[in-house]
Amino acid sequence: MGLNNFRVNVLSRALALVALCLVLAWALLNTQWVATPLVCGVLILLSVFELIRYVERTSRDLAGFLTFVAHQDFSTPVSMPHKGKVFTELQDAYRVLAGEFRRLRVQKAADHQYLESVVEHVSVALCCFDEQGMVTMMNQPARRLFGVPHLNSVRSFSRIDERLPALLEKLGDDERTLLSVHRGDDILQLVLYATQFELLEQKYTLVSFQNIRDELDRQEIDSWQKLIRVLTHEIMNSVTAITSLSRLIRDTLIDDSDSPHAFRALSAPEQSDILRSVTAIHTRSTGLLNFVEAYRRFAKLPRPVFADVNVGALLDRVRTLLSQELEAQHIVLDVRCHEMGLSLRADAQQIEQVLINLLHNAAEAVAGRPAPRIELRAVRNEQGAVLLQVIDNGVGIDPAHLDSIFVPFFTTKRSGTGVGLSVSRQIMLANRGTLSVRSTPGEGSAFTLKF
Repeated sequence: MGLNNFRVNVLSRALALVALCLVLAWALLNTQWVATPLVCGVLILLSVFELIRYVERTSRDLAGFLTFVAHQDFSTPVSMPHKGKVFTELQDAYRVLAGEFRRLRVQKAADHQYLESVVEHVSVALCCFDEQGMVTMMNQPARRLFGVPHLNSVRSFSRIDERLPALLEKLGDDERTLLSVHRGDDILQLVLYATQFELLEQKYTLVSFQNIRDELDRQEIDSWQKLIRVLTHEIMNSVTAITSLSRLIRDTLIDDSDSPHAFRALSAPEQSDILRSVTAIHTRSTGLLNFVEAYRRFAKLPRPVFADVNVGALLDRVRTLLSQELEAQHIVLDVRCHEMGLSLRADAQQIEQVLINLLHNAAEAVAGRPAPRIELRAVRNEQGAVLLQVIDNGVGIDPAHLDSIFVPFFTTKRSGTGVGLSVSRQIMLANRGTLSVRSTPGEGSAFTLKF
């Protein structure tokens, strides 16, 4: 039997079957016996049946082994005794495979538990739903945010707000939106951000919900405080001068006698002083009026009209508008678009206005500098966002002013209104973009429009 039991068993059964066939043939051809051929025939049938049974049993053992593998059931041991070396190796392979699958199953369970712990630990509310709109995951922060133990489907979000189901179904990959939701006496300012992915040929959408109301309230209070400080400073500067000069005129005109309506005669120098004072009052009043007009313009920006904008053509138009003005100041304007056919979706006229404003600011920053230069360029960053940049080699911005340059009416210029950069940032926000600045004193500044 040895190392090849299966082969020996099959071969011995086959030889026995051949021998019985030979005996049957000899008995039929050379004798008149009846019992011998009959016995041989019965034995031949039994041998065939035994050979088939033995081979089929081995096949069933192998089929059972493959079935266990297919169903990842490695709790039942596969035993193939006395089948020889080949089947012993098969048993060893099964044990190795079973051990590896058990290890992978434990690892999978550990990874799942680890992921669940991470999802539950983050402070952001997360919900995941499949193509059919069924909610497959909802973490603890989401349950706390919405005040419900679980939501079964996207439609059930109508319990939170009737607009939510349609909004969630409409959100595409890498899209975000802002929604104000009333929950009892509380108001939630929710930022929704969606990410779509595919797992096992099934599409899922993961949506994060962030309540930014507290942050918005803090930012709003901070913005109002900054705005009030600037407004107070500007108005007090004008009103103080007007009050002082008007008092001076009154003291000059009114006679010191007992009559309150008596005017005294003025000398030529006094008349000249009054004229200068009235002129100063007129100038300060006009400045204050211009300031209020600038505030009104800032508060009434038109809504953007979105369209596909060819970036190269946009930069060419801006260059055409400002080239003569900058050449007259001996400022080099370098316009570069690093990608042919680069486009973005925005209001072309509003973005053009922002670029012109930034270029004017850059021209003022490089005035008087050696080799004044401004670069206007368009690039695409690693994340695929379109960037328009205005880069100058001017004096730069004082780090103490960087946090205030976008505050309405803040300005370090003698003749500025302080609304240019504020309006530019407001335009960029309306066009679903951002405006940021990077500056090094003495080296220059770079303003970036990101879409």
